[in-house]
Amino acid sequence: MTRYFLLLFVTKSFLLTVSFVLCSLTENADAGTIGWFYALDGDKASFESIVGTPSRSVTLAGGTVMNEYRVGPHKVLAARMGSGCVATAVTVSRVLALNPLDRVISTGPAGGIGEGVKRGDWFKVKVVAAWQQGRAGEGGRIFPSEQAETTIDENPDEWPSGRWSTMNKVKLVSGEAFIASAEKRGELAGEFKAQIVEMNAFGLLSALQGTKVKVLILRVVSDYANEQASEDFSEFLKTYQGEGGKMVAELVRNLPVGKDEPAAHDALRELLGE
Repeated sequence: MTRYFLLLFVTKSFLLTVSFVLCSLTENADAGTIGWFYALDGDKASFESIVGTPSRSVTLAGGTVMNEYRVGPHKVLAARMGSGCVATAVTVSRVLALNPLDRVISTGPAGGIGEGVKRGDWFKVKVVAAWQQGRAGEGGRIFPSEQAETTIDENPDEWPSGRWSTMNKVKLVSGEAFIASAEKRGELAGEFKAQIVEMNAFGLLSALQGTKVKVLILRVVSDYANEQASEDFSEFLKTYQGEGGKMVAELVRNLPVGKDEPAAHDALRELLGE
């Protein structure tokens, strides 16, 4: 009888210890959570063809859907950015409000405005500059001397190697308008000394300001931001194979497991039958 009670006491003590450890792990379970903010449905489709369907979906305020995926030991929270920097900032902020993020990856199209930039080329964004339309002297226009400009501090050691690690780094201008004018294209390229233009990156970085999130922004050239831009973009979508989603799936799979993530304690998870 004494042995029975001793065994029962030890067993209960062990279970309490395990429960305590699990609670501690749960509190830190999202330390390695990745936020993926994309622009093209083709990227979402190709991502899901590799990692599978979402484990859950949450409709955020405003109707944006956030999908949660499990990619190996990692959690990925994915949402479509929407049209424009304001919509992007709202989407990112709503995802952040639900779950702190350790890393953010963003994929999407951009118009090529720099010399030698070709349709289908992928770039890694190093600098994001904001701009707005308007006349000289109006508050809506941001000139190079007044521009809001952000440099993405990237430590290559914090990301696994892959196609994204060898991409050319560029400067991007980001605003609320879709550029379809050779005149405006030349103005942006000349004033900002940038290679590509789009409508999301500045909003994304604005929402992440003040956080310690590691950021990776990848863009593919879909058009040349001239009078043919709308037609070129439509043609781009017809032939696009979702390369961005495929890269994100590969990248996340190759990410290291953080010491605070449950997957870092495989022996304990196996013991508990998880």
